[in-house]
Amino acid sequence: MPDDDKDAEPYAPMRCMECGREMVLINAIEDWTMPVIGFERHAYMCSACGAIEKRTVFSKQAKEKHEAEIAAALAPRIVPAAVEKQPTAKGFFGRFLAKIRGQ
Repeated sequence: MPDDDKDAEPYAPMRCMECGREMVLINAIEDWTMPVIGFERHAYMCSACGAIEKRTVFSKQAKEKHEAEIAAALAPRIVPAAVEKQPTAKGFFGRFLAKIRGQ
């Protein structure tokens, strides 16, 4: 049995329920009302008759994006070690005192 999955398209185009022509994605919004992250509400418009259809779909990319954002938020922040700052001399009198102190 040959492996035809390599040559197959990654997705099948949406077809219009009225005329059967290909539909174009015109809007995609994340759906926060679902109990699982990754669902989106898509709106499609028919390229021939102009009919609009709305569908809820699962987007693996949206789920992975949210998981990456959560991991980044929970990751410990790297804080550079504190650098000891020497007081800077200000003005003539400050520079004079700094020289006396040996700084």
